[in-house]
Amino acid sequence: MIPLWFLVVMQFVLSAAIVLSTQLSSHWMLTLAAAAPGIALAVWSWLTMGLRNIRVHTDLDRDARLVTAGPYRWVRHPMYVGLLLSTAALLPAPWAWWRVAAWLTLVAVLLRKAAAEESQLRTRFSTYANYQRYVGGFLPRTFRGLSASTLEGKLAGKGDDAAD
Repeated sequence: MIPLWFLVVMQFVLSAAIVLSTQLSSHWMLTLAAAAPGIALAVWSWLTMGLRNIRVHTDLDRDARLVTAGPYRWVRHPMYVGLLLSTAALLPAPWAWWRVAAWLTLVAVLLRKAAAEESQLRTRFSTYANYQRYVGGFLPRTFRGLSASTLEGKLAGKGDDAAD
């Protein structure tokens, strides 16, 4: 089993390698425009979670709360999705196989981190299994998302009867 602290280190090393090896050419505006949706999603996620609640480690704090609003209505790991989208947009600048390999390794690292986090969340929050049922991990189950009241109803156990 890979220690979680190692996954955190790998996440930062791989992300930094991709970002710092990017060479913005005459198409720098196009590159930044391609990365902007991922950056915006990550920032929206941070703001929704609350900046004081952001942690680099994977252990839950005692006062942790389950966030299901904002981008968390569509995917359970929007910060990771934002990171993957923004770093993927940088891959062609310049194109190199090692950068693609670093990005694919980053995907694997984030999937493993997400699995570890979700194990803790299922243990801590009785509604997390329902949240997993209705909200995709890295890809939305539906592109319209669930309204806040519908998601709350489903998490409270009202099941599929709750109106969308």
